[in-house]
Amino acid sequence: MTVHRDPRTMSREELVAYFDGGGDISELLRDAAVAPDLGPAPNPENVPMIVTGVRLSSAAVQQLDELAGNDKAGRSGLIR
Repeated sequence: MTVHRDPRTMSREELVAYFDGGGDISELLRDAAVAPDLGPAPNPENVPMIVTGVRLSSAAVQQLDELAGNDKAGRSGLIR
């Protein structure tokens, strides 16, 4: 008998272990529901800043930290 776990009740460690174990995500999605419509997307020209993510090597991050020094904005300021 298969036990269906509710991902909303799993701890962070349990979720990480589940995905690290190569689990079938259909079990997690079985109770998924359509979210409410958030409306039309805004015109990109009206959005002052868009949050993005990038992966950098540790050497690149170290170099950014060195360049930023004691600057208040830190490495984020350099990237912006």
